[in-house]
Amino acid sequence: MGNCFKTEEEIYLLSEHVHPLDKGFELFRLNYRQNDWAEADRVADHILSMAERSYNSRQKWGDIVPLNQMLKHPLIFYFGYGYLAKSIIFQKQGLFNRAREFIAKYADLGWYENTTDEDIQEIERFKGFAVANGYAVDLLSGNKELLKEYHEFIQENDEETLPGFITIFEAANINEWNIDEYYILDQLETFSSFEDLGNRVYYVKLLNQLAIYNINQQRYGIAINYILDYLQTAVTMDLYSENHYSFQSRC
Repeated sequence: MGNCFKTEEEIYLLSEHVHPLDKGFELFRLNYRQNDWAEADRVADHILSMAERSYNSRQKWGDIVPLNQMLKHPLIFYFGYGYLAKSIIFQKQGLFNRAREFIAKYADLGWYENTTDEDIQEIERFKGFAVANGYAVDLLSGNKELLKEYHEFIQENDEETLPGFITIFEAANINEWNIDEYYILDQLETFSSFEDLGNRVYYVKLLNQLAIYNINQQRYGIAINYILDYLQTAVTMDLYSENHYSFQSRC
C-alpha cells in the first residue's frame, strides 16, 4: 500500500477511539482510490473476519457491552460491505463469476438473526446494490443486450447514475462497443460540479473511461480534451499520485 495517507486519514486510522471495523471500512476506500486491489482484498477479508467474530460473540454471550458502542453502522452493514468489497475486487480483475458469488451474498443477508429496524434497512439497501452491481458484471462480461435496461435503471436511481456511466463506458472499452447513443455530454457538467471526495473520484474515473472510449473511436482531439480534464481534476484533488490510470486503447 502506498505511503500517501492524508493527515485526516492518518489521525482517523491511528485513533484508539475508532472501531477496527470502521478503520477497515476507511482502509478499503483508500485502497479503492489507489486501485491497490491486493491490499484491498486483504482488508475486505479482515472486515469479514472481524464482523463474523463480533456476530458470533453476540450470539453466544449477548450484548454484555452494547455492540454498536463504537461502531458507526449496525454490524450487518460490515457483512454487506465486506461482501460488496470482495465483489468489486473480483470485478476489477475481470473475474466476473467470482464477483457474482459475492454479489449473491450481499443480495441475501436474511440469515442475520435478531434484526432491528435499522438492520432491515441495511439489508434492503444492500439488495439494491446487488441489483446495480449484477447489471455491471453482466455488462462488463459482454452482455450488451442489457445496456438499454441498465441505462434506464441508473437514470431512475440518482446514486447509481455517475458510477453507472463509468460501468457503461468501461464495458464499451473492454468489449469494443460503439455506444454513442448513450453519450452523456449534458450530464457531464453536472458530474463535474460534485464536491464530495467520493463523487470526485468517480468523476475522474469517468473521464478516464471517456478518454479511452474516444481513442478507440479514433476521435483523438476529444480524447485529448478528456485527458486534460482528468489531469487538471486529479491534480486539484491531489489524486494524481494515488491513481495509475492508463489512457491506452484496448483495441
